[in-house]
Amino acid sequence: MMCTATTSTPNKNIIATSIQRSRTKFRLVTFLKLFLLKALCSLVVINVYMATQISTVPQLENISLSMKKVMHLKGGDEDKIALNNIQDQRNNNEQHQIHTAIINHSTNTIKDDKMMITPNAQDGTLQGKERLWTILQTRNITQVNANYWASVPSWDTILRNIHRSKNEEEKNKHFVDGGGGSTPPTLPSPIIHGLETCSTFQQQTSINPSQRRIAPAGLFNTGTNYLSVLLEYNCQNSHRVSKFHGNAKRGHGNEWEVPWGKHTPASFRRNYTKSKIKKYEIEEVLPIILIRNPFSWMKSMCRNPYTVRWKGMHDAKTCPQLKYAMDGTSVGNVDEEYNAINVSYGPGPSHHKSLGHLWNDWYGEYLYSNTNNGSGGTTTTSAPFPRLIVRFEDIIFFPYEVTQQICTCAGGILGHRIDDKDVVNGTFHYVVRSAKAGVGHGPASQRNGLIDSWVRYGRDNPKDEYSESEIQVAKEILDPWIMETFEYG
Repeated sequence: MMCTATTSTPNKNIIATSIQRSRTKFRLVTFLKLFLLKALCSLVVINVYMATQISTVPQLENISLSMKKVMHLKGGDEDKIALNNIQDQRNNNEQHQIHTAIINHSTNTIKDDKMMITPNAQDGTLQGKERLWTILQTRNITQVNANYWASVPSWDTILRNIHRSKNEEEKNKHFVDGGGGSTPPTLPSPIIHGLETCSTFQQQTSINPSQRRIAPAGLFNTGTNYLSVLLEYNCQNSHRVSKFHGNAKRGHGNEWEVPWGKHTPASFRRNYTKSKIKKYEIEEVLPIILIRNPFSWMKSMCRNPYTVRWKGMHDAKTCPQLKYAMDGTSVGNVDEEYNAINVSYGPGPSHHKSLGHLWNDWYGEYLYSNTNNGSGGTTTTSAPFPRLIVRFEDIIFFPYEVTQQICTCAGGILGHRIDDKDVVNGTFHYVVRSAKAGVGHGPASQRNGLIDSWVRYGRDNPKDEYSESEIQVAKEILDPWIMETFEYG
């Protein structure tokens, strides 16, 4: 009996230990299963979130632009403004949301969850928008969302809003009062200032025409990226292509920006360069300066100010606030002064009386020579050096005509690149996606494609966002000659 009792006790301990280990193992397996299930759920949530943030279509054009931008900054050339923009744009929220269209390459449609249509003359959906639809068809678009297409303005409405000369009676003579988006009998052409300097540029580069370059410049938010892409796709320096067989970097003669920086004032043209490596002389570059309706531009600066700083810049209700009352009340009181601004450029800071004065000062350096600086009611200019000044509105609505004239001026040939497979040979490559790529330009929801731009910039008069008192203050500031020359009056 004693031996039996002694033997059974260890067995019981072994059994108890085994049961305990089984329970521990079961708990561990259960914990691992729950952990893996939770991790799997987290991945699903993350994927769903990312799917809502990223377009389902590969952003090939944007990726290409990002690569070009990185390549442009090689060799230790640090772009301080670009670095600052990355942080600046993270703090800006878009004030106006435009319906976003997605290009579906499998069905060649612009779609969302609404009814899709093919605009046609029979049901009136094509009337007044023929030119716009033709542009989309060159990119193999066959259908568009009905509601989205209805928001696109007629060509007649677009022309009325982008050509606003001081003499309204003279302007109205160009239009037919036919209603429903009737087309003017004489198609207004884009406004390009400085075409008389084209021959000078070609003459001074005639010894080595393969060195001719075209490069955009302009204030922030004026479409410099978009113009650069248009030129890269559609304009070629035949001498340069022949020399480098189109394989060298910028082998087609189109630069991303002017050597002194696309946003840098022209006064730094000869004493500042962004790149430490000198590739060409500044006389070998034809600057293409983009100018934008100041009323539209100032509101855009309120949303994306880049390196410009001024009082009240983030106040959506009062921005741009060219003047402010010294007692803190709204504009319109007796005691007022200009709302001074500070700008950070690569060469250093710049100071201006107001955002409107910045527009005057910056473009004045490209429009007026030293002996003709626009003071005293000057209405003529003498070009300080060969350059073209092109309206932002015209590269949106006249991209073919603008690109053609720029290319011809620089001695180039209009025609899309052989390695460009997105469009049919011999056709113009219209850029339908946003040309702004990278975090420095804000999230995708803040960037416009071509179609969004038709709605945003062609549907309304830019002055509609301002009160009468704000318009009056702006008119007192803005250079009258520049306003009238580019039909922003």
